[in-house]
Amino acid sequence: MSPQRLHDKYKSRILLQNESSRDADLVKLMAANGERGTVSHVLNHIPEQYEDIYTVLIDDRSVVTFEIPRAAGALTVKELSVFSLGQYRDELGQGKRRIRLDRAAEDARKLLIK
Repeated sequence: MSPQRLHDKYKSRILLQNESSRDADLVKLMAANGERGTVSHVLNHIPEQYEDIYTVLIDDRSVVTFEIPRAAGALTVKELSVFSLGQYRDELGQGKRRIRLDRAAEDARKLLIK
């Protein structure tokens, strides 16, 4: 397996305020609920029948998990959980999700330094 393929396997999506409207809406939604940051990475997105569940790393300090109902036009948070990076990392244990979290935190640190 080439190193490039291995690296891409664990990449996370970065939320940018000026990109697609969905990304901008997610950033605004987190800010409205008190979670502001410069860099946001989507670690996990689970589309379900009645809601979408997101797990987002904010900067390199906290992880937010929330549900957004799929009601027509409504963009509100149903449930919101905030974890410190260390606490969330310990709960994950080992495996792909932990590798993805560590790489996203490393990428966030690089972007924050610039």
